[in-house]
Amino acid sequence: MASYSVPLSLCCLLLLLPLSSLAQNPGENRQFRYRHEECRLERITGLQPRHRLESEAGVSEYFDGNEQQLQCAGVTVIRRTIKSGGLFLPAFSNSPGLTYVIEGSGIAGLLVPGCPESFQSFEEQGRGGGQGQRQPFTDQHQKIFDFRQGDIIAVPAGFVRWCYNNGDRPLVTISLVDTSSSANQLDSTPRQFMLAGSRQKGESKQGSSSGGHLLRAFDTKLLAEALGVPEELAQKIQREDSRGEMVMVSEGLKLIRSSSRSSGGEEAEREMETRDGAGDRNGLEEALCAYRLRQNIDNPRQADYFNPQAGWITKLSAQKLPILRRLRLSARRGVMRPRATLAPQWVINAHDIVYVTKGRARVQVASDEGRAVHDGELRQGQLLVVPQNFVAIVRAEEEGFEWVTFKTNEEALDSQIAGKLSVLKGMPVDVIANAYRLSREEAFKLKFGRRDEIEIFADL
Repeated sequence: MASYSVPLSLCCLLLLLPLSSLAQNPGENRQFRYRHEECRLERITGLQPRHRLESEAGVSEYFDGNEQQLQCAGVTVIRRTIKSGGLFLPAFSNSPGLTYVIEGSGIAGLLVPGCPESFQSFEEQGRGGGQGQRQPFTDQHQKIFDFRQGDIIAVPAGFVRWCYNNGDRPLVTISLVDTSSSANQLDSTPRQFMLAGSRQKGESKQGSSSGGHLLRAFDTKLLAEALGVPEELAQKIQREDSRGEMVMVSEGLKLIRSSSRSSGGEEAEREMETRDGAGDRNGLEEALCAYRLRQNIDNPRQADYFNPQAGWITKLSAQKLPILRRLRLSARRGVMRPRATLAPQWVINAHDIVYVTKGRARVQVASDEGRAVHDGELRQGQLLVVPQNFVAIVRAEEEGFEWVTFKTNEEALDSQIAGKLSVLKGMPVDVIANAYRLSREEAFKLKFGRRDEIEIFADL
């Protein structure tokens, strides 16, 4: 019997390949199959929130996760309103996400394992030892940041976050949770793991039962031992709490804060982002400690495309906010003047999840079969998914149209049919003439009809 020898290097390679694919591919393949099965869309419509979860200090409104268009995109969307003086209690999710601040401002914290507790303060608290002297009390915590209207905030999977409305008006946000992300090793159900509070007030979200926070599940004695506190204190932590996931802070939240929004080492953050993006890896914890988590996209002076007669568009990708590279998400903000038109376009490598922040528009979406899967009005508070490669065209109504779009790729690439950077502009005239059975003169008019405008067009 003939025998064959296999080079040692090839054997090592064959052994390594399964490990590599186990580390990277199964999660991605699972998510791809899930999306593929749900994207045979016959019709899509503007969505409103379907489920409400009321709390002492606000309300969470969930868009129906069973909607086929949301299942196609592999996402869940939540709109939250927090009262002035309200605190969203610490929690974490099984999936990464992005939050856009529609209205209001506040303070937030994202707790990253291994990051230093760089904010410290020293106070005097109470009198101890019967000596009539105040005992020193020291607090220290990880850095916090201010946010305001127009900010996009990145939230990685599994990291605890909290926020507080320190303004004088309600804080309104819209959040996308990417349940199809490879970071989610569970199923497609969005899960919020609460460290405090409850879901016992109002209607619980679909796919999740009502109940208390996770620390209530543990044996009290074991929890007290793990936390290093008396059992009486552990019992207080575990007592029933009907306030929900957002609670009122009666005398304001006492926090250690930097002097301004721009302080706190933002230059160091940018330097770390640059080095991390260039491949000089310093470990996940160190990189995330230094990353910026927010970027404002509501300033027309910083727009990527600006048309004084039509409106403006700002894009936010991993080039501007490098942490998006880890989340595999991006966003854009658009404002259209009355009767302006958004060029017919598609996204080459992502789904678009569009939320209307103000105004109304007529929106049409075409599928690969050349049929309109959506043709109707989209108005403030509604949500629409435009699947990858489906072509959409938008015309603002008399009051104008404003929106924010979440994209399921950190470097989403759009392609327009009309305008200065369009596919028509890039085609030879004779190709256009033969494609549409036009004369060369007609083809020339079609090619250069919007030759000086990019993506957003003024009313003719």
